[in-house]
Amino acid sequence: MRADLLSRAVGGIVLTTMVLGVSFVGRPALAAGFDYCTVGQKTSLFVVDRTTRFDRTDQDILVAAADSFFRNQDPGERVIVAAVSGAYTDIRLVLNECRPGCPETNILSQLLSTCRPVIARGDYLSFERRFIASLLSLLKQDEEASASDLFRSVAEATRLIASNGYKPLRQMVLYSDLLEASSVLPQGQIRRMAPTDVLRRLERDGIDASLRGATVKVVGFGRDDGPTRPALAQDVRRRVEETWRQWLTKSGGQEVQVGLR
Repeated sequence: MRADLLSRAVGGIVLTTMVLGVSFVGRPALAAGFDYCTVGQKTSLFVVDRTTRFDRTDQDILVAAADSFFRNQDPGERVIVAAVSGAYTDIRLVLNECRPGCPETNILSQLLSTCRPVIARGDYLSFERRFIASLLSLLKQDEEASASDLFRSVAEATRLIASNGYKPLRQMVLYSDLLEASSVLPQGQIRRMAPTDVLRRLERDGIDASLRGATVKVVGFGRDDGPTRPALAQDVRRRVEETWRQWLTKSGGQEVQVGLR
């Protein structure tokens, strides 16, 4: 993806152009009689936590993570961008499409296929614009929630993939400060509780994600959710990071990474 284009969009320079481009240039995933979803084997999930208002540092981190995420899909792979805010029932899918592109085949298969590379390339560019627009819609919203039901939100987002019959999850990128504030862990308890105690509570309530075999990367973690967004105290950071790392791994996540960027 053109990271410079997305970066300028964050600054508001090309917002109108991008929205118009999506409205009039976009082509659906089913183009010229070819359904790109039929050639995909996996699903990629990008989850954006909207419970803390973004500042410019947040925007920069999110843009970099989105650029890396977007470049890492195969033709036909389903790409889902999910926004979570407050209650886990408030999950919103701002993008749910299969990446346009023709599968690599031999010459005979190419001649017989209804997938045309020239058309697929145009569809891919339109898909790129829609992906950028989906992020713009999140970055531009002045949103903040008093509650943060993150564990259940992530669990629900991953379950949507199986319940809709989508291909298995290959990767999940989660943008979040990971600071849960819900009925399960109220009043900042995740900052104080030992990871084993948090995990027991989550297990008691049946809160687990469907991440079997998927790589998991968390970005945006390490800053407090206060007005000036200071760094988390070191002991709090260790507890929260270890809690999430263990929960994501227990839920089937592979190569789990948790950090600011």
